[in-house]
Amino acid sequence: MKRPIVIVLLTVALTLVCLGISAVIFFATNGGFPTNNPFDRRNISSVLEESKSLKVDAKKPLTLKVTDDAGDITVTGADVDTVQVNVVKTAYDSTQARADQEVKGVKYTIEQNGNAITLKYEIPKSMNFSNNVNTVDFVVTVPNETTVDVDTNFGEVSIASTKGNVDIKNDFGDVTVEKIEGALSISTNSGKIEATSITAGSKDIFLHSDFGDISLVKATAKNVTFDSNSGKVSLTNVNATGDISTKSDFGDTNFEDSSAASIKIESKSGKVELTRLRVSKLIKVNDDFGDLKLTQAAASSYDLHTNSGTITVDGVKGQLKAYTDFGNIGVTNAEAVTLDLKTKSGTVEFNGSLGKGPHMVASDFGNITLTIPADTKLNVNLKTDFGNIKSELPVTVTLTEGASKEKEQIVGTINGGSEELTVQANSGNINIKINSK
Repeated sequence: MKRPIVIVLLTVALTLVCLGISAVIFFATNGGFPTNNPFDRRNISSVLEESKSLKVDAKKPLTLKVTDDAGDITVTGADVDTVQVNVVKTAYDSTQARADQEVKGVKYTIEQNGNAITLKYEIPKSMNFSNNVNTVDFVVTVPNETTVDVDTNFGEVSIASTKGNVDIKNDFGDVTVEKIEGALSISTNSGKIEATSITAGSKDIFLHSDFGDISLVKATAKNVTFDSNSGKVSLTNVNATGDISTKSDFGDTNFEDSSAASIKIESKSGKVELTRLRVSKLIKVNDDFGDLKLTQAAASSYDLHTNSGTITVDGVKGQLKAYTDFGNIGVTNAEAVTLDLKTKSGTVEFNGSLGKGPHMVASDFGNITLTIPADTKLNVNLKTDFGNIKSELPVTVTLTEGASKEKEQIVGTINGGSEELTVQANSGNINIKINSK
């Protein structure tokens, strides 16, 4: 019973050996694997450059649309009356001779209809499985008055010095834009975005990246919107007549030297820093996990919340609402502020003047210290369940309750009374200090 099985196995093995030898002889005779063989991962490249000049009506705006499955796109505006298209084709194969032959067959299209130009490259469906795919880079010089629409799957995109709306969609690759006059919309799935010197005027700026940092420097617009799943968001010297808003899942947010009607920031995990801002209405920040730091960020009102992190505000006016579940709250250089401060676990420290009330300050576990001018007029309700109450400003007491060392409450007036101030600490001391400035 075993002998026939052995004979069959030997026959199969001999057949496979013969097939292997035949394959070696065949490919050696024919110069290796055929072009685009899906199992050939020897990536030898060949590059071929081509160019074309297109005549346009320089007195009229131009529309440029670029669709590129794989390759870099560079568009530059200039004082020209023609469109110069430079194309760089790159192909890969198992030998140099075959790569040279392959690159000649890479196809792209250039279509023109008056002042509308379309450039297009599509990857053939029969492309091999190797690590490299054939690419086509477009380097285009256009008249300044040009609207640009780019859609690419893989490659870097760079647009500069154009006057017209710019719309960019990119799956994988960095995007850089500079000196643009017009609305700007950029969306990339994986890649960083850098936008500099954008003049959108009464139009909007929209920047989105799933995985990559977003940076906007020197810009004017009506509304500015950032959207990032994972990456740092930064904004410097940006002036919006409308709103600046950002959403970020994972990454820090940093705004500096900018202005807007309102600022709204949502972050699931990341530090938020706002420095030298001028906001006519509301600054609203909602952060799940991260510290909030505001320095000279002027607004009429503030709504600040973090689930886990400290809140630090230096230089503030108007209505201040600041809540943190786990973290300290520190407010310095405040002027005529209406307070609504609360932390579940952390200290609260305030230094500055109080405006119109009512004021509310609370900490479940932590000390509360308020440093205010000596002439501040208040009606106070100070209460701690486990701690002490001290005030450098004399309090005319209307109600004192100190039945035990574990509970103390003082209700009264300071300097004859005026605005309402309520301070509550479940476990911590309450201190009222005089600001000597």
